Amino acid sequence: MAVDSREGLQQLLVEQGGSASFSLVMDWLLNNPEHGFYGSGRCCFGSRGDFVTAPYLGSALADHLLKQLLPCFDLLAEQPGTLSLIEWGPGDGLFAQQLAQGFVAANPPWLPRLEILLLELNAPLRQRQQQTLQNCPIRCHWPELQQLQQTPRRAVVLAHELLDALPVDRFVLHQGRWHGLEVGLNAEADFEWQRGAVLQPKIQSQLASLGLAMDGGGRPEGWCSEWCSSLEPWLELVRQSIDEGWLLAIDYGHPAQRYYSPHRDGGTLLAYRGQLASPELLAEPGSWDITAHVCTTLLEQLAPGSGWNWLGSVLQGEALLRLGLGTCWAELSAPGAESLSWRLARREEYQRLTDPYQLGGFWWLQLGTPGLPSMEELVASRS
Repeated sequence: MAVDSREGLQQLLVEQGGSASFSLVMDWLLNNPEHGFYGSGRCCFGSRGDFVTAPYLGSALADHLLKQLLPCFDLLAEQPGTLSLIEWGPGDGLFAQQLAQGFVAANPPWLPRLEILLLELNAPLRQRQQQTLQNCPIRCHWPELQQLQQTPRRAVVLAHELLDALPVDRFVLHQGRWHGLEVGLNAEADFEWQRGAVLQPKIQSQLASLGLAMDGGGRPEGWCSEWCSSLEPWLELVRQSIDEGWLLAIDYGHPAQRYYSPHRDGGTLLAYRGQLASPELLAEPGSWDITAHVCTTLLEQLAPGSGWNWLGSVLQGEALLRLGLGTCWAELSAPGAESLSWRLARREEYQRLTDPYQLGGFWWLQLGTPGLPSMEELVASRS
């Protein structure tokens, strides 16, 4: 880790008066163009990188998700005009490439009208995506947010392992009241957690709706957790970007009852690097990924006020089995031209995608613009 990254975060805190909310610090840790884990481009994907996302296991996730996307675009294609697949936070572009290849193989009649839009705020990642997708068979664009808001699309928006990187705020129970938990500097200019002001009534009311009583509900002194203060503005931003369509977020999450269980002191925040996890969020600023699970109840509660209809949630393993992964799994044992090594690799991929203790523990979280059916209803109606 470069020394100037510590100095950079120290300077940020000085500029903020000596301490800052964790959401501000987390955004800096991830997205600062010079020091951030994503913003500087130091993150690395894949089996030899910092973390392995589903596309690096193979194309099975894209192959099965395509079965859910095709009926959605069939419905949107009933009206003239461009159709858009928008991936928000597309990593290095591999998932978009796999989906594009699947669309071309399916060859639906509306294929010439389809475009892929990649929403990426960090320049180094945008460059990687452009390299990955330079020969993509479907036209790809990297619009600015303002452009997308000015010309909303009829689209399906995918947010695969994105919500866990939205900045969150921490809070702590002190003498029967919820306070913000901020990042500050001690006398030696080292980073430390500092108790901030009592949370604003609006925030306390939001937490109460998630099962966190304003007096702590019997939780012990010092109990702490986090909530995603940036989720509502992000949902509003995505909604402003499409006229009609769906948002499908795929990420680790818990309903509020489990997320804020009295036994889950400390929340879900973790740092990741080199496929190792650490609770030390501030040890090496900008050198680790920082993630927090999604509170699925919060997402459901915020949907209507952001212009969305909540269409439900399902664990990834169950979603993929509904889309036929079990049949594909069984077919691996049938005679065929594929090599044994390919079959074994595919079997392991299916296992990891559906195992609830691995990627099968992801939630598929679905929202739609008013008047649209759920994706599952469309799949069922066209089967």
